[in-house]
Formats: sequence, C-alpha cells, structure tokens
Amino acid sequence: MTQRRNLLDRITDRVMDLDSPAYGDERERAVVMESSSFGLTTGLYLGLLGALIASVFGLLLLPSVLLVLTILPSLATMLYARRRHVDLHQLVEHSGARSTMVSTVVFGAGMVLTFAAMTYTVFAGQPLVVAPSFDVTPGEGFFGGMAQGAVVGGMLGGLAAIIGGIYSYRRANRRRTSGESFAE
Repeated sequence: MTQRRNLLDRITDRVMDLDSPAYGDERERAVVMESSSFGLTTGLYLGLLGALIASVFGLLLLPSVLLVLTILPSLATMLYARRRHVDLHQLVEHSGARSTMVSTVVFGAGMVLTFAAMTYTVFAGQPLVVAPSFDVTPGEGFFGGMAQGAVVGGMLGGLAAIIGGIYSYRRANRRRTSGESFAE
C-alpha cells in the first residue's frame, strides 16, 4: 500500500533527516531515539506542571497556551506514525503497558486540576493564590541586575550555541573529507 507523499511528508523528511550520519550506527540511533522520546516526555510533563502552576496564580491565557503546546507534540507523533502506517492507539491497546495508563492518568488529572483552578478564577474573580508582587527596575537592585544579566546571558548563550554548532559541523566535514578518524 503506497501513499502519495505530500508537502508535509517532504518537509518532515527534510527536518528529521533520518538518513543523516549524525544518528550513528543502529545502537546509537536507538539511543538517540530513546533520548529524544525521554526529552519530549520530560518537556510534556514540565509544560503540564507550568500550566497548573500558572492557573493557580489566576492566569488564564498562559495555562491554555502551555496545554496546547503539550498536546501538539503528541498530535505530531500520531500524525507521523499514521503517515508511516503505524497505529499508535492500536499499539497501546494491545500492549497493556502500565506506563501508558499512568501517563494518561497523570495528564488527565493535570488537565482537570489546571482547568479547575482556571474555573475558580473565572467564577470567583480572583486566583486561588495571589502572586507576590515586587517591582523590577532594570539595572537597579538585585532583581534588576539579575534580569539584565539573564537577558544578556541568554543572548550570549544562544550566540555561542550557533557558533559552536557551525564550528562542529565544519570540523566534522573537514575530518570526513580528509579521512581523519573521529577518535583522535
């Protein structure tokens, strides 16, 4: 059964680049995929926790955005698998894996608690917990200096990541074209 490849498939293949030598051999590829799954799962749980915390402080838009951002990777995973003729729902139903049930319960409970806190804010007109307020004036005091250091440090860190990535890519290409060993 052949399926026509649409624009989304071509973009996905380009972004994923699964034939890249960056994935290594079969064992390394399996570890890369496992670590990617672990990272994604950690991100999903942290997004859910962030949504819950934000909703307790009476925020309405931020928890909604965070919940959508935790759901989108799952939807992308299901779409990716379906386009490659793998039914994730069927795999889960036939596996009977306890971890799948625990994840579903945790996400369901997190969403219920988040929306319950948001509901309280909407109907009571106030949050469950009032956030402490403190003024931050850039460059003044401890928090002002910390804010300035954080934004400058973040920009420098991002720039260092770009430069390091380009340097690493170019070094690997030089080694590959010259036949050098990576163990050196």
